[in-house]
Amino acid sequence: MRATAAVIAALVVAATMLLTLRLARGRITAVTAGLLAATVGASPFIESFTLSGELLASLPAVLSLLVFCAYLQGRERGASRDRLLLTLAAAGALTGIAVLIKQSAFDAGLAAVAYLLWRERRGGLAPAGVLVGGALVPIAVAAASAARLNDWLFAVVGYRFHGDSIVTGSFAGRTHQLWTALPPAGKALGVLALLAAAGWRRAPLLARIWVAAAALGVLGGGNFHPHYFLQLVPPLSLLAAVGVRTIWLSAPRPAVAAAGAAAAATFAVAMPVAWASPSKQAETIWPRDPHLVHDAVLARYVKAHTLPTQRVLAVWADADIYYLANRRPATQYLWSRNVASIPGALRAVHYALATRQARLVLVVQPPAKLDPSGRTAYLLRREYRLVTRIGDATVYRSRS
Repeated sequence: MRATAAVIAALVVAATMLLTLRLARGRITAVTAGLLAATVGASPFIESFTLSGELLASLPAVLSLLVFCAYLQGRERGASRDRLLLTLAAAGALTGIAVLIKQSAFDAGLAAVAYLLWRERRGGLAPAGVLVGGALVPIAVAAASAARLNDWLFAVVGYRFHGDSIVTGSFAGRTHQLWTALPPAGKALGVLALLAAAGWRRAPLLARIWVAAAALGVLGGGNFHPHYFLQLVPPLSLLAAVGVRTIWLSAPRPAVAAAGAAAAATFAVAMPVAWASPSKQAETIWPRDPHLVHDAVLARYVKAHTLPTQRVLAVWADADIYYLANRRPATQYLWSRNVASIPGALRAVHYALATRQARLVLVVQPPAKLDPSGRTAYLLRREYRLVTRIGDATVYRSRS
């Protein structure tokens, strides 16, 4: 999984360089964008080492804008109408693929549509329609191939709006999540944001719209996990490369020194994490998720006190335990948001507890957090007995 993440990240860097070359028209600027994306944009504080949906979706998103630039250049060179329409449809299809991977990855398509409408007004309606139509093709294929359309719609659309979007939950809660996500995002992308601000005026219009669309995608996620900000890396790297060129050619020496100091500070914060122990890395990257620090010990306990054929259950979410301990989960729902959002998920947990399907139950979050009725806590007391505590987790063993 880490190797796949590295390969995808390398391809995203290469695509970002090609896009910068098309838009900024300079090889040095393109190389600078690639260097920024591969170093500053690979910060551990935004979990760039994980195989996240944001990372996977970034590749077709950047490729979508790259194909869209080919459409713009083809139009300038007088390419045939059929070829232009095919190119637009391909750009839209790549956007559709990105959205299928991660629903917030609409940034490239939105940037292209906004660019067409801003530059051409009514004349941009037809090409924008072709692009949107191209995006709908892979989405329609995915929907048509689903076993049950209603389940597919809930998984792709309804699930997100049920609990994982900016429009759900309390405004104060979403604001607090954003506030706590800004420090790690600042450690990772602060220097890119400063350099992008320096190059804003000289950056191509399409690149500026892309940054705004990517920011909208991050905000739409709602939960503001650090890896959400990976979506900003390609557009910020492009603008930051223009900013580096602007500072180098026209800024006074104090500005150049300040940019260098900001870059040095970014690396000074990130590099010690690379050399730290795994537990120290977890403490640094996820300071508000302390159970991750104890998961290795907890997994060893599970392996030592269960048979390979026995199942375990984490209440409410500790998905990596199943992998580390090599034990199957008692239910199919691995994340707390699954239990909170999917109809019938909580009943499935109750059934697993009532029938003692889990040999061990690992309580890593209070049962009342997702089940204020007290049913989960009652079943734990009735069917299981407390055997030990490991870190912040409480371990229960079935009475049978």
